[in-house]
Amino acid sequence: MPYEKVSQPTFAEVVFYANCLAYEHELPTSIYSVNKKPFIKPIIGNNSYIGRSYDIITQAYEFINDIKFGFGNVVFRYSDSDKEVDIQYSIKYKKVARELSLYATALRQLDPLSEFLCYYRIIEFITGDNGKNWIEANITRINNYNFGFLELRNINSLNSKRKTNLFSIYRRKAMIQINNINKKYPGKLTHYLYNQNRCGVAHGKDNIIEYDFNYNVTEISKDNYIMKLLSRLAIEDKIL
Repeated sequence: MPYEKVSQPTFAEVVFYANCLAYEHELPTSIYSVNKKPFIKPIIGNNSYIGRSYDIITQAYEFINDIKFGFGNVVFRYSDSDKEVDIQYSIKYKKVARELSLYATALRQLDPLSEFLCYYRIIEFITGDNGKNWIEANITRINNYNFGFLELRNINSLNSKRKTNLFSIYRRKAMIQINNINKKYPGKLTHYLYNQNRCGVAHGKDNIIEYDFNYNVTEISKDNYIMKLLSRLAIEDKIL
């Protein structure tokens, strides 16, 4: 909340800040009206009652984090500051506001198929095409790129002096999956990510990927580590 006598941010600015926080902390964010007015009117029922249900969205995001992190949580990047926090998001992220919005949408997904598609949209938006050539040229950067440090804690790490970087875990899981794909589909990693996964999820013609509660869900969940880091690479390259 702004200090007293300071002008309130516009709704668009609040959305932008929420997307920035989501991107920096790998957490879904939510915005809803203080008077609980629903964004979508129900077919039947009391609007005010339905409006209160938006509170449950926050709880749903917490459950999503439990599934993805295993009852861990990330540490707010600016919690160690003993001064007023002045996060200059407008300066840092102005050029990638749309991309951060797409990334924040990906973080809200419990369905790994939808999450994959959200990440791929970022690459398509930045490259202006299907992104296959860009992925081919940048996939090896995942292994050495500095994605920054975001501390991940769980009950077992509270007394540990060694801090765990969430991006290091992402990198390790992404590299394992890249190796698995290359063994299964030699020389066809970009074809696998775009033609098989992206098109299989987005299109309703041939080679449709269904939510099968088994293999597809498991494999694309692993692929999402690759797509997450690729999309962050594309965003950070554009920032620079």
